[in-house]
Amino acid sequence: MLGARHWYAVQTKPRCEDQVVGWLQRWTDVPIFMPRLELPRRRRGRIVRVLEPLFPSYAFVHIELAPVEWYAVKWTPGVKGIVSTGGIPVPVPDDVIALLQIRCVDGRVQWQPHWKPGADVRVKAGPFAGVMGILDRPTSRPERVRVLLRLMRSVVPVEVDIVDLEAVGAAI
Repeated sequence: MLGARHWYAVQTKPRCEDQVVGWLQRWTDVPIFMPRLELPRRRRGRIVRVLEPLFPSYAFVHIELAPVEWYAVKWTPGVKGIVSTGGIPVPVPDDVIALLQIRCVDGRVQWQPHWKPGADVRVKAGPFAGVMGILDRPTSRPERVRVLLRLMRSVVPVEVDIVDLEAVGAAI
């Protein structure tokens, strides 16, 4: 491992990803990759697009395990450590990083909802199991959707975990 450059996952303190990337860019020549996810969010009644780390509390660095680069990363403010097993850093496969980089445009991964609004769904689990509904809004980051359930001759909006839904009829 020594002498060869590999990608490693660096764990940061919560919400310190930007700080770590900034310090590493200022202090070192270490290549850094932190993919971000562009998500729609509701703020003050408007939908805005916000950037969030694709992997919260993680960034990737391309380093040798030589002391100079290792310590430069390890002792950067905001870094908790490099992901390791038994004290030995575990490299992230190059093809995984390459796949992520291909899907990024300007370091951003575009958010694509799996479920489409207007789709007929059935609740599989929970207190509304078996109830039919219509998907109202696409998934939010915590994998929840708003479903308009048909209950007692009326439509009731309910937030449901996406894993508790199944498509009814045509594929979504």
